[in-house]
Amino acid sequence: MTIRAIKRIPPTPRTFSPPALDGSYSLLQMYDWHREHSPRHRLFVFARADGTIREIYWPEAVSAIYVGAKLIRDRLPPVRDYPPDTIPYYTTMLSIIRANYIVFPISSRNSAAAVAHLIAKANVGHILIGRDTSMQDLLTNTFEILKTQYQQFSLPGVSSMPLFEDLYTSISDEEIDVIRGQIPLLRQNPEDIQLYLHSSGSTAFPKPIPWTTQRLIEHCLIPIFGEQDLTNQVIGVHTLPMFHATGSLTLSWTASCGFVLAAFEPQSPAILPTPENAFQGAKATECDFVYSVPSQLEAWSSRSSYLEYLSTRRGVIFSGGPLHREVGDLLTSRGINVYIIYGRQVLLSTEPPGYDWEYFQLSGVVKPKLLPSNDGTFQLIMVTNPYFTPSVINTKVDGEDAYDTADLLLEHPNKPGYWRVFGRADSQIIHSTGEKTNPGPLESILNQDQHVTACVMFGQGKFQAGVLVEPKPEYQFDPSDMELLINFRNKIWPSIERMNQHAPQHSRIFKEMILVALPNKPFTYTAKNTTRAPAILKEYAGEIEALYKIVDESTQSNIPIPAKWDITSVTPFVRQVVQQVLSRYDLSDEADLFQHGCDSLQATWIRNSLLRALRDSPAGIDTRESTGNFVYEHPSVNLLSKFLASAAQNGFSADQDATETEVEKMKQMVEKYSKDFPNLKSPKAASSSKTVLVTGTTGGFGTHILETLFFDPLVSKIYVLIRKGSVDIKQKQEKSFAERGVDITFLNSDKVRLLEADLVEQKFGLDADVFEEIADSVTHIIANAWRVDFNLGLRSFENDIKGLRCMVDFALSTASVLVFVSSIGIFQNFSSAQQRPFPEDKVDPVIASGSGYSESKWVSEQIISEAAKIGLHSVVVRLGQVCGSPNGLWNRKEWLPAIVQSAAVLNCLPDDERSITWIPAQLASRALVDILNIPSDGPGSPCYVHLIHPRPISWSKLAETIASRLQVELVSYSEWFDRLNQAGKLDPEAAKNIAALKILPFYKDVLARVDASDCEAFAFPEIEVKQALQLSPTLSNRDIKQLGEDDAERWLSYWGCRQSKTENNGNPYTQPLPSKTVRLRKNSSVSQLIRKTFDTLVLRRVQ
Repeated sequence: MTIRAIKRIPPTPRTFSPPALDGSYSLLQMYDWHREHSPRHRLFVFARADGTIREIYWPEAVSAIYVGAKLIRDRLPPVRDYPPDTIPYYTTMLSIIRANYIVFPISSRNSAAAVAHLIAKANVGHILIGRDTSMQDLLTNTFEILKTQYQQFSLPGVSSMPLFEDLYTSISDEEIDVIRGQIPLLRQNPEDIQLYLHSSGSTAFPKPIPWTTQRLIEHCLIPIFGEQDLTNQVIGVHTLPMFHATGSLTLSWTASCGFVLAAFEPQSPAILPTPENAFQGAKATECDFVYSVPSQLEAWSSRSSYLEYLSTRRGVIFSGGPLHREVGDLLTSRGINVYIIYGRQVLLSTEPPGYDWEYFQLSGVVKPKLLPSNDGTFQLIMVTNPYFTPSVINTKVDGEDAYDTADLLLEHPNKPGYWRVFGRADSQIIHSTGEKTNPGPLESILNQDQHVTACVMFGQGKFQAGVLVEPKPEYQFDPSDMELLINFRNKIWPSIERMNQHAPQHSRIFKEMILVALPNKPFTYTAKNTTRAPAILKEYAGEIEALYKIVDESTQSNIPIPAKWDITSVTPFVRQVVQQVLSRYDLSDEADLFQHGCDSLQATWIRNSLLRALRDSPAGIDTRESTGNFVYEHPSVNLLSKFLASAAQNGFSADQDATETEVEKMKQMVEKYSKDFPNLKSPKAASSSKTVLVTGTTGGFGTHILETLFFDPLVSKIYVLIRKGSVDIKQKQEKSFAERGVDITFLNSDKVRLLEADLVEQKFGLDADVFEEIADSVTHIIANAWRVDFNLGLRSFENDIKGLRCMVDFALSTASVLVFVSSIGIFQNFSSAQQRPFPEDKVDPVIASGSGYSESKWVSEQIISEAAKIGLHSVVVRLGQVCGSPNGLWNRKEWLPAIVQSAAVLNCLPDDERSITWIPAQLASRALVDILNIPSDGPGSPCYVHLIHPRPISWSKLAETIASRLQVELVSYSEWFDRLNQAGKLDPEAAKNIAALKILPFYKDVLARVDASDCEAFAFPEIEVKQALQLSPTLSNRDIKQLGEDDAERWLSYWGCRQSKTENNGNPYTQPLPSKTVRLRKNSSVSQLIRKTFDTLVLRRVQ
């Protein structure tokens, strides 16, 4: 077969004269060409021990090949070799081919059994071997196996590997001509085998892979298809094993494109590469590119001086295995270009790879066939074409011979045609759930641990994954010793946690799923020095099954699973589990398990028992989302019961999940709910009348939205969607109205229609005719419904996010204006922002991360932003702190009412001179309805509005009023927090009755930020209101009233605070506390007082 000529070969230095690459020259003929036409071009360069540089030019190298061919021809036929010394090895391989024999480099990393298999399989007739003891021992053991297991095979001859000085001797042109005459070049037909390489042998014994004359010529073409001209570029190959395909096949690339190989000084025994000498060798020879294996790059990454030097080179190149993401990013951050060679395709882009260094383009040499799978990956098949004939043919595509690589590739999300290796189709672990674990990237993380030689993940057909670890020799031990096993697991646990951060939830490793290799059953390795995973797992099948049995048996499966998963049913079940595991039947439900003798193993049993019950329940909860330490986080029967009941109903919250960063999860959620928006409907005919669809009207703010809409003469119809519950929706709405002093008769008007709905159901769960009625008439949508629970993680808000997406779709399909009520809580980490006060604009996810509530609001804002790009007319309203209804109602469970309630015990309130921008509910609702009139600017982005009070007031003014009424002192926030914290420690009984202690983490978070600059009182962020003032006449009215004493008085009145003794009516629960600092004792009168007053939240006045 003749290969078509390349139309254009990149310009090259005059010292290098490229041969024809159209098939008219074989590889050896190309070498002869260079001896004649590239006499002043280098092939090798190395640094001598004395620091001087030795360069070998093409004529000298080709002459050495002839010397080698003569040496080999004088010995017995066919040949293969061993030693890793680059230049003699390289030269000898070509000498063998020039002597008309087939060369077969075999890795000395193979076992004797694997070497014997390869020798017999390829019918090797002669062996060239290194002189060092390890090589001789390997050959001895190999021959023993050949004698006993391959008795039909004749043992090959053996001789020593030629040394550098044997090959690189002075030889004249006349002597070379003599050798040419004695050894005419034969076996140059396209299909003649010139070379054998072997597979890695990861699944079984390695297999010989033939390389023909044609295949070697085709291999010469690969760098020609690349973007960079590598001619005369010095490439350091100090760490590349020449017996490996990547090392061996450089002999074809040097002939076609003329790069120079930098290697170690040839000597016997050969220099063993280390991170230090490989770097020094590359530096001494001034390499343009350093070609290395990932482990060397990872070692170099910890040395600043190495990174500084490498940043002055054109780049580093790696192949042969995955490079850890953190290492590649670190190198990139230090200005080092990182290039990956995939499948020996040298395609070095002219554009710096940057942080996309994992990605590569497939060479124009190959004809790829990419088979998609349902997880977004593609399996690569290389099809025969005029430029490329696979060395292994194992399938057909459209009738053409092809090679199924079994490699899974993942395309770059923003760069079509750029791919990265995801893993191997034949190494994926398929669990009993059908989910897949890709072990390669996870194993590479654990392999970096200083205590670990290698690891292999397992879990095929099992519910959860595990990992088998081979410790480094100095850390090996008998894993049957439980104390040593626990210690070792603890040593590597930080690396396991890093591993889990990169793993999908179903692939995470729990501590008890770490299996340690036995000293008498060491791992076996491939020629690439990678684990022979299938063979290892087969060897350890018994231990793996035993581990799964132990984990399964460490649950209390004899205890009946609860019929229901409410707190009433779950508590007795948890109590029984704890009692049986601890063999303690006298513990109260409040008792701390670890203070009563529970150890780590018993905690594991408790956890597994509870998770088993969840898995086996009819609901089939996916317990892999749980944290490994939830027993430690909830160390009592009561706490565990609440945790379990919540998990059964809502799943395990995302804040427990340490496998991904919050920001990653937020972005993933946005991506999940920003796909396949419906087409934007043509706008309805212009009208001054509004038909409004509104949600979330049974809460405080929502009640006043509905009230304001009712009184707005421009609103002709209001559809109110209320979630179905145990209470009739009208009764629910009436109750909310009555509590806040709103006239409930409004609800009887034809202008208002209350509808029972489910936002995530098709057509919101409404009858078809009702849904169509709304769709035909609606002009505005107010999405206010949202769960308020600051303890939940992002995942627990997914139903709200899904409902919001349904609202977005409805708004698009009805050409309606969508107003989404977000929150200024989205500025969760405002201290990380550079621009303050925050503008009314999009927010970085880092700022919103940390709380499931704020994260869910950010996700929803991004979904709306994506929809706005296709024309959604939308407004994002970030609502500030709403501070009560006109009658003073402010939910007692919120943070400020809880602070005021604490004054009864702490005898103080926190003071702060800085301002507050809290806004009354009625004022906020009027401003929101103003914003419905916003004009449309067409596709782009939503309008962002900050809804806070436009006239701030100092918190001190309100605090003085409240403190005066309660007759308590004002102290700094830090002192108030200390008193609160101390009160919880002094009397647990009292602590149960102080509302503020129930949200102590919230106040602790405020404490961490309260002294920050550029923030309001209580660490609220400073934010702009320019857009809000432009859009809302209510807010821009100069006569708008500031918060003041009358507002504080209304709050106190609603919370049950009394103004004087006469109003007290002798109530014993409002008598003065005995002193400013109260020491609470169990069953003390104060403790009893708090227990009695808490339910009604009657706040006493100190005399």
